[in-house]
Amino acid sequence: MKKNLQIHCSSSRPPALTRAKAEETMKLAAMITMAALAGNGAQAGAIAESANQTVTVCTQMGVDLEFHLARALATKVFAGIGVRLDWRNDQRSCPPGAISISLASSTQPGFHAGTLAFALPHEGTHVQIFYDRIRKMFQFPRRSFVLGHVLVHEITHILQGVNRHADRGIMKAQWDAKDFDHMDWRPLAYTEDDVRLIHLGLATRASRMAAILDAR
Repeated sequence: MKKNLQIHCSSSRPPALTRAKAEETMKLAAMITMAALAGNGAQAGAIAESANQTVTVCTQMGVDLEFHLARALATKVFAGIGVRLDWRNDQRSCPPGAISISLASSTQPGFHAGTLAFALPHEGTHVQIFYDRIRKMFQFPRRSFVLGHVLVHEITHILQGVNRHADRGIMKAQWDAKDFDHMDWRPLAYTEDDVRLIHLGLATRASRMAAILDAR
């Protein structure tokens, strides 16, 4: 695999203007700073409360063996940071706030060209995976490893709620040949900021859902 592949993250907003990009950067910097300083106090409590939280993820029916293997990898990665994934095989029964994953089988070449998937972190629920591209580009068993990493990457975007990539590991914007080789024997790792932002995002999602339920 000589060409780097982009794991794309999209926004539910229109193409960002300079001001919007600046606001996003400031928001991300504030979140990282808050997480880094969360040795005690309310912010630390919010992160602690999000640990061992269950996140419901819904997929379309009729997924194949390779997807089940990929799903198992994603479940293991998230379990390692205290997040349980509850997989549902029918999107029609998704509860409010669940993450919905669609698997594309006939993607047009020019649609998000060169990417394997995209998420809508500001919208907070939807992930699109170009499964046909993954199947075409990779052979089994690597295909399952790559798909599992794509699942983790995009679900992480949703949970963090921001357009952000790390300089290494599972949240890189582009994986290179070394990354794909690494996937064959061990999952790519999160950075510390990745994990902090996941738990901050989980705490925010829980507060938002509680407010919605209280308003009913």
